[in-house]
Amino acid sequence: MAVSTNKLLIILISLLIVIIIGGAATFVFYVDKEDKVIQATTTQEKQLTNNTKNTEEETLTEVGPLYPIAPITVNLKNQDAKDIYLKITLSLELSDKLLANELDAKNAVIRDNIILILSSKSVDDLSSEIGKAEVCDEIKKKLNSLLDDGKIKNVYIVSFVIE
Repeated sequence: MAVSTNKLLIILISLLIVIIIGGAATFVFYVDKEDKVIQATTTQEKQLTNNTKNTEEETLTEVGPLYPIAPITVNLKNQDAKDIYLKITLSLELSDKLLANELDAKNAVIRDNIILILSSKSVDDLSSEIGKAEVCDEIKKKLNSLLDDGKIKNVYIVSFVIE
């Protein structure tokens, strides 16, 4: 019986060693593979982040000179008897810095046209992102029709309050 116990003990120890070696090999294989996947994913994320930053930087550097418009307050078109006011501050992106001189000279005309456009709008017209974009486009088109020395590339809303 002592001989078979020794054989059984040797078999169990051998089996235990095989399990430990197999487990260690599996661990090393999968951990190494996961590290490579994590490294690859991290590298791809870094590249995407860098590409996004580069795109944002390129977009920001492509913005032309800006011309601020002093805050404008208008009474919005309203079906009810209640007054609803819009206070808005705009900034105009210019095609050329020299256009600022013409805008300075035509400041009253520029403000008048912006006020006429905004006061013809209702709260519903201005409550959506699309509505705001349409108003900016309408302002841009109207102001460009008044200019001689360049054009307005974009109209940006800097502040927007409806009361």
